[in-house]
Amino acid sequence: MSLKNRAGGAVSPAMDVNGSPTSADIPLLPRIGRPSRGRTEKTEQSQPRWFTLEFLLYYVVIALGLPALFVCAWGFSNANHINYYQYSRKLGKGWLFGRKVDNSDAQYASFRNNIPLLSYVLVGHILLSNLVQRQIPSLRPLFSLIFSLIFLSVIHGSSVIKILVIAAVNYAVAKYVGGRLGVGLSWVWSLGMLFLNNAYDGYKFASLSQDLAWLDKYKGINMRWWITFNFTTLRMISFTMDYYWQMNGGRDKSKYETHRQTCSECSSAIHPGEQCSKSRIETPHSASSYNLLNYYTYLLYVPLYLAGPIITFNDFTAQLRHPPKSITLRSTLLYAVRWMLVVLCMEWILHTIYVVAIKDTKAWGGFSPFQMSTVGYFNLKLIWLKLLIIWRYFRLWAMADRIETTENMTRCMSNNYSAIEFWRSWHRSFNRWLVRYVYIPLGGQRYYALNIFPTFTFVAIWHDISLKLLTWGWLVAIFILPELALRKSFATPQFRAKVGGWYRMLKGIAAVMNMWLMFIANLVGFAVGVDGVREMMRQIIFGEGGTLFLVCSFVAVFAAVQLMFEVREEEKRRGWKK
Repeated sequence: MSLKNRAGGAVSPAMDVNGSPTSADIPLLPRIGRPSRGRTEKTEQSQPRWFTLEFLLYYVVIALGLPALFVCAWGFSNANHINYYQYSRKLGKGWLFGRKVDNSDAQYASFRNNIPLLSYVLVGHILLSNLVQRQIPSLRPLFSLIFSLIFLSVIHGSSVIKILVIAAVNYAVAKYVGGRLGVGLSWVWSLGMLFLNNAYDGYKFASLSQDLAWLDKYKGINMRWWITFNFTTLRMISFTMDYYWQMNGGRDKSKYETHRQTCSECSSAIHPGEQCSKSRIETPHSASSYNLLNYYTYLLYVPLYLAGPIITFNDFTAQLRHPPKSITLRSTLLYAVRWMLVVLCMEWILHTIYVVAIKDTKAWGGFSPFQMSTVGYFNLKLIWLKLLIIWRYFRLWAMADRIETTENMTRCMSNNYSAIEFWRSWHRSFNRWLVRYVYIPLGGQRYYALNIFPTFTFVAIWHDISLKLLTWGWLVAIFILPELALRKSFATPQFRAKVGGWYRMLKGIAAVMNMWLMFIANLVGFAVGVDGVREMMRQIIFGEGGTLFLVCSFVAVFAAVQLMFEVREEEKRRGWKK
């Protein structure tokens, strides 16, 4: 795959003069965190439409459509439904409303069932870490590494040795081969490990030597260590490329000074860890900071090891030495409360809407087009919600340890009409990683359309080496192209002036089509696969009442899209960044 070598060595116009990537004017780069109440540059602002007759009609449509969606899902999730017996074996004993719970999603079930155990580890880690930070702050990296090794030994057993060896090879390549060749070899090694780990199911010590066979007995709680190793590969590449840029001139000092004078966070910062996230990412450390202790501490950091969010080596190391002032006890506690409210929302849905079990057993025989689309929609909603809960849990853990990471999923899944914007806000920390280490080295904005395919191929392979995920990645890339073409051709001041008030209507129609395409692509990748989508589409389009459903669906989604447009306009009026 050409991505491996090209990502390692190319220096594009999107980089600064010394080769270190800069985030300026990169359209894929997301903004950090939640809406900022700092004012943005003044732009032409539209008048609010919230209380116009047009929007009152949209409210009526949504007031009718949204409850109908829940009533429909409730109907086929009841014990008296004719298909209930087909999926009821997937349901477990619940604790809300006297109903069973649909805990059949393996990924979320694993997390949900282990929340108490993880929370004990969280509390123990935070208490010890804060003690070390207060008493002997210089030993924080060493403490973190020791705790990580103990934790991973319990989780993965003797396989922690495999992780350390694979990481050690990458470290040796980065430090002792170096240069563009070292970067290229690091990419090849990291991606090669994804394939080999998957092909050999994590390897056996006995296959290396019978003298080591006894190590295979110590499997740990989760013997499938290679599943979470995907995140480790991203950190390995981050270390290699950050070190490469440090050794090749680092950051342009004139740009750094300009940024420091214009950024409120950086202008008042005393230590690197107190700078803004952008500056922490782009500012290299001294060469001695790229050592084995910091490397392993970064790779194996417990709060972020299992699921992220993803953070760069430069950013992590800066915060490890000087925690950011933005993290306070109040902000951490409020974040914890928000997380618990989201978990309660998830529990309510799992106890009332059994779409995961229906999807897994394909118990949708005789469903109407509306019922079929409801199964698809709520499956995607639950995927979004489970990842939100998992990512926010581990981000909360890091916050409690005074490490700030990028917030994934800054918008609700149902508040996205653009495929490009959707991927910015979905796995935002991964998107930022892709921008820095893939998108910019491949040429950045100059080759935007061409870069989509290798980028999403990498994303698909990174998620899982399967035809289903590859199909998803290519579908997403293909579906983004029409949006790019429409933006280039019609999202111009000249075209807006030409069509006048009809521009928003035309944009709304395109957005509806875009959302339908995203709906299909994500069902393929993360829910029912190609065959499942084919069957669902057949029943929706050719089932009884399919035409009427498509018309009603278009009207409902169009109304929702217009509200999304107005939400974006309101953010501009208030000067919020999202």
